[in-house]
Amino acid sequence: MKKLRSSGFSLPELMIVIAIIGIIAALAVPSYQDILERNRLKQAVESLADDLKFARTEAIKRSANVTLTLAAGWSYTITSAGNTLKTVQGSQFQGISLDAADSVTFSFKRGTASAMGSTLSSAHYDARVIVADVGRVRICTPDDATGLPSYPDCD
Repeated sequence: MKKLRSSGFSLPELMIVIAIIGIIAALAVPSYQDILERNRLKQAVESLADDLKFARTEAIKRSANVTLTLAAGWSYTITSAGNTLKTVQGSQFQGISLDAADSVTFSFKRGTASAMGSTLSSAHYDARVIVADVGRVRICTPDDATGLPSYPDCD
């Protein structure tokens, strides 16, 4: 008499594999949510910094002052001589808040600006965008805040 050989998994083996996958998933989800939060903040802060650099470049290119205005409720608009060049809504960046409404005007003469700084925050992290008088835009971590690892401390 020949023995039949079965191929496949038995029910206990399958249940053990599913339990192991569940344990691994439970450990990975909190870490994944932290990564998403940091990436959202990084995307928002770099978007603002890039648009500030864009505003400076446009001021020099157009030979006209360009203003970036941060509005309450986390949105900003770039204007020049009454024309809107760009508008960004903060709703694109879920869970990110802006500390205060502010504005910065870039002069067409050498791209200088009125100094400005704005802090963007998520639930656990902060990052600050600073515009110097000479028009230089930089991103840093505010003092006494948990910042993103890729940005230096603000001085």
